[in-house]
Amino acid sequence: MILGGVGFAFALTAAAKYLGPSRPSAGKDYPYECGSDVIGSPRARFEVKFYQVAIVFLVFDIETAFLYPWALKYRALSCLGAVDLQTRVCTGGVSFFGLGEILVFMGILIVALAYVWRKRAVGWE
Repeated sequence: MILGGVGFAFALTAAAKYLGPSRPSAGKDYPYECGSDVIGSPRARFEVKFYQVAIVFLVFDIETAFLYPWALKYRALSCLGAVDLQTRVCTGGVSFFGLGEILVFMGILIVALAYVWRKRAVGWE
């Protein structure tokens, strides 16, 4: 199955390369820089701070993606009894488990953000 998938990928790539239209020109080979003239080499080194900010952004972005499943299950997490599936109403008492769970989660995120801020990984000078 793996060989079939890899072979199919190579076949489609070869078909696109050899059967597709090709009209190369100097304008198409010129790197596009959002309408601006190219300044410097495209292989310039970035500062380490750029990568730190990018990684911190990804971590916090992924962490906030965990809020969606919590929001969908909040009613079930905050109910001591069963949730009626038709009316989606809690038949038991109210629990603070769902709220406490997200408060702990957000507390960890705030502590992590404070740590990253203290280490100056997100501040630009």
